[in-house]
Amino acid sequence: MIAQTTIYGQRPNEERFKIIVEIGLPYQVENAWACPVSVQPLQREIDIYGDNSLQALCLAIGLALELVSDFKQKGGKLQHITGEEFQFKPYAFGIVAAK
Repeated sequence: MIAQTTIYGQRPNEERFKIIVEIGLPYQVENAWACPVSVQPLQREIDIYGDNSLQALCLAIGLALELVSDFKQKGGKLQHITGEEFQFKPYAFGIVAAK
């Protein structure tokens, strides 16, 4: 694992729970690269593939953010341990952050 963060999710009328986001180290597979990503308990660990290690890493991060965003769009709350609302913009980079 090269990166991890814990945020807290809460569905309507349910208890708050930990969401652990983990990004693994990209590795080469034949002519491609793979990068492990998990967003427990929303998504078990899977490998995301790209043409090179940077692309695989970016795609893995993008998937993690998509899964967390989808949870929020379906009515869930996302918070830091302090109870402060989780913000997506600090986790975006490049052209995505400019939107």
